[in-house]
Amino acid sequence: MKRYNSVMRFLMVSLVSVGLACMGYACDGGSSSSSSSSSSSSSSGGCNSSSSSSSSSSSGGTYDTYNKGAYATTQNLSSGPSRESGLVYPSNTASGVKLPIFLWGCGGGSDPSDYVDHLNHIASWGFVVIAEVSSGDGSELLAALDWLTTQNGTRTSALYQKLDLTKVAAGGHSMGSIGTFEIASDSRLKTTIHVAGGSFDGQGPRNLRNPTAYICGQNDQMGATDNAQTDYTNTTVPIFMTVMTGVDHMAAARQGLPAITAWLLWHLKGETQRKADFLNSGSVFRTGIFVSKSKNW
Repeated sequence: MKRYNSVMRFLMVSLVSVGLACMGYACDGGSSSSSSSSSSSSSSGGCNSSSSSSSSSSSGGTYDTYNKGAYATTQNLSSGPSRESGLVYPSNTASGVKLPIFLWGCGGGSDPSDYVDHLNHIASWGFVVIAEVSSGDGSELLAALDWLTTQNGTRTSALYQKLDLTKVAAGGHSMGSIGTFEIASDSRLKTTIHVAGGSFDGQGPRNLRNPTAYICGQNDQMGATDNAQTDYTNTTVPIFMTVMTGVDHMAAARQGLPAITAWLLWHLKGETQRKADFLNSGSVFRTGIFVSKSKNW
């Protein structure tokens, strides 16, 4: 089985890398632009083509996460345990505020610089986000969490005593999703998010211990959505799954940003009113491009 997974991971990296070269954009379908290391970002996050924050769903929820949050952000693309992580965090938090953590695994053939807009969008809602080049086994995500834990206790760190180490989520795109499955049983994680990255053998859910979200594209040319459908069947924890109409493998991370952000606000910041936006018929993430289902709640 390990040999099978290794071969499939190699094929995924190869296929995605070819896709990037031929299509001329990153694994997320996002902008190739990025801010300089340790600079304040004003990225829009690429989600402003949809309803504004003043629009509300039939369930009473809002479409606010289509837009940036209230925080300015600082980014460093040469950070983390290996100096290759993409670290983005709010730069104007009040004294004493503790920030939840989101660990992000990049898609095969990509790195944190390809997800600059995404990282800044999520961080602007009050999260510390760290992105890693994916190995497929998720070990780099746990190394990043260990590094952040050290930073929280280091007086000279910009993150000194700013992290809420009890509120941690992991997620990833494509191969990053595969790696997230591998570490999902880690007791420090409160939830996981899997974007365009179903497991190859349907056994990814075996490690899930907490509520999880599968965010997929209808036009996924890599077969990830079909794999995620199998994972959904095999998932025994509370789960939400959406297949976004007209969205392919590359664009799933960008088009899924509103849902990713809202999911983190629900599960890491305790905004329980957002539960309806995922689970109620006709609500924010069950309308428009979001064709969704859920179980085990």
